[in-house]
Amino acid sequence: MSDLLTIRNLEVSFAGTQAVDRIDLSVEPGEVVGVVGESGSGKSVTMMALMGLIDAPGKVTADEVTFDGKDLLKASARERRKIIGKDIAMVFQDALSSLNPSYTVGYQIKEVLKLHEGLRGDALNRRALELLDQVGIPDAKSRINAFPHQMSGGMNQRVMIAMAVACNPKLLIADEPTTALDVTIQAQIMELLVQLQRERGMALVLISHDLAVVSEVAQRVAVMYAGEIIETNRVPTIFSEPHHPYTEALLAAIPEHSRGAERLAALPGMVPGRDDRPSGCLFAPRCKYAIDECWKGRPALAQLDPNDAAVRARCIKPLNLQAVVEHGGAR
Repeated sequence: MSDLLTIRNLEVSFAGTQAVDRIDLSVEPGEVVGVVGESGSGKSVTMMALMGLIDAPGKVTADEVTFDGKDLLKASARERRKIIGKDIAMVFQDALSSLNPSYTVGYQIKEVLKLHEGLRGDALNRRALELLDQVGIPDAKSRINAFPHQMSGGMNQRVMIAMAVACNPKLLIADEPTTALDVTIQAQIMELLVQLQRERGMALVLISHDLAVVSEVAQRVAVMYAGEIIETNRVPTIFSEPHHPYTEALLAAIPEHSRGAERLAALPGMVPGRDDRPSGCLFAPRCKYAIDECWKGRPALAQLDPNDAAVRARCIKPLNLQAVVEHGGAR
């Protein structure tokens, strides 16, 4: 199956500071890919670069950004506008700051439908109401004329999802869509996203710091650290047999894994900033497995399983290599 989205060697910098470095990522049609990592690891910036939302002084470069057979690097601004918002849509973290407070939610949904679908009149109103019904907003006829401040956080997030799926996108990017919501509402929003993804057959990129949610939803996971993808693998293998020490540390920090211990497992040190990025592996200062070689050069995101391009790690001493050999032999 050919990839729906292919990104090769994507880099994003702000005034000379590298925020995203050497990103390679692919998404197949209908696939759910999780992108995880600490705050500031570059997850959102990577997807905003894809959407064309990085403004000056930000600078975006890449060897390849292809979507559904179209070269987005060579596409004109007009051609990109036909794709972004229609075939590629994004749900942002904070719905209240993403929606315009000066317009009703119905007006904002209709704007998307008018721009990309060309709907007008009764057909436009019916479609807007259908979308509000599909995302589980009760009494859609009265809610359609409400302003964002008159609705709860969960309702506003549902409106954002309705806007994102209005044009039946082939790829939906959900950027920590449940961060600002209560736990019970978080579960409802995730259930809604998965339901819409399955019903419409669209690909979904889920950005999250919640490994439990990603493990239940995604088929494949990319782990980011300090602007780099440091590991990719399939679910559930990436959680049972991580190949990068950072992935192992993330999993160890889950509270359930520290049951019975006096203290929660924690990763010492800080993510390297602009002025303290090591010349070698960016994780080396915090890695308990680091050796002298780790400080001498930046490792590549190497394919570990010759039979599966999804199994990659940016480490000169990958963990659980025996498992790769066993799985590879079993294919």
